[in-house]
Amino acid sequence: MDDSEKSLQDPTVTHELFQLISKMPDDERRTLLKLLKEGLLKGKCRRQHFRKALHVPIHYNTEGSSFRDFIQNISLGGLFILSKRTFSVGQRVEIPFFPLSIGETVWVAGDVVRVTEEGIGVKFTSTNARQKAAIMSLASTSEYVQSGSKKISHR
Repeated sequence: MDDSEKSLQDPTVTHELFQLISKMPDDERRTLLKLLKEGLLKGKCRRQHFRKALHVPIHYNTEGSSFRDFIQNISLGGLFILSKRTFSVGQRVEIPFFPLSIGETVWVAGDVVRVTEEGIGVKFTSTNARQKAAIMSLASTSEYVQSGSKKISHR
């Protein structure tokens, strides 16, 4: 398998990067660090937001139905839901978040922008400061409760 075909989640990719960097002379490592800090790769990546890999259960609603699946990764711009269900690009998804810092359910809407065999990519639509805080709560802390163990009724 060609390196460009490997999934970036493949542990061998990270291992190979660490090996290459650890074998570099100090001056090359300093140069690489400087280039990365200055944004060498900015504009070359297609993602606007940093994605955090995580595997947590999620309840969500779409077209009057409630589902429970798992999040694979999340960012301020959207998330990827592992699901074997059938979805269509453009389909609206509503996701309840329950950050402990806010203490109540915060609903975030998104549209399905990608459908794969593994699941769906959802892009959040117009998030306000409160919704962004709820998303960040999930992405940055372990003190997060997904409104998960109870059936969720919309608002």
